[in-house]
Amino acid sequence: MTDYFTIAEISRLTGLASHTIRYYEKQFPVLLDVERSKGGHRIYRARHLEALKSVIRLLKDEKLSIRAARKMLGEPDSIASEKHEDNSGQKFSPDAYEINRSLMLVLEKLDRLCQSNERRDALLESFLRRTDSKDGNQLIEQIARCRSETRETMKMYESLMLRWKNSN
Repeated sequence: MTDYFTIAEISRLTGLASHTIRYYEKQFPVLLDVERSKGGHRIYRARHLEALKSVIRLLKDEKLSIRAARKMLGEPDSIASEKHEDNSGQKFSPDAYEINRSLMLVLEKLDRLCQSNERRDALLESFLRRTDSKDGNQLIEQIARCRSETRETMKMYESLMLRWKNSN
């Protein structure tokens, strides 16, 4: 086993996306005080891997909030009084930041799911058109309606997110 890990290796070992790992670094700055290489890359040690496993267990398995997990892991409360910024530079309270971050992750996953569904739909549509049946055409129309509704729902959620961000 190596003395250090890259963020990609930590991501693979924990099952967490790299952006989630970086987010947890901000939420658990004492436990996840990651070093940097001369080139600015994160250097994770075995203790960071174990700390992340503890965080995952508390957040995912025991369903604790980040605030409760911080308390259980001995993180200082000073982070609770800080304001957080999103990518646009807008400042949020810790709770609003966590809500915003969670909603953005949900939207990203929904978007990836929609893109994946569209690729599958195109393949299915191509197959159904070759069969040239009445049922196939009805199925194509149903799929088109369903995907249209999904896109409209995504637009609605994005609009709600924007209004929510502007109100905070």
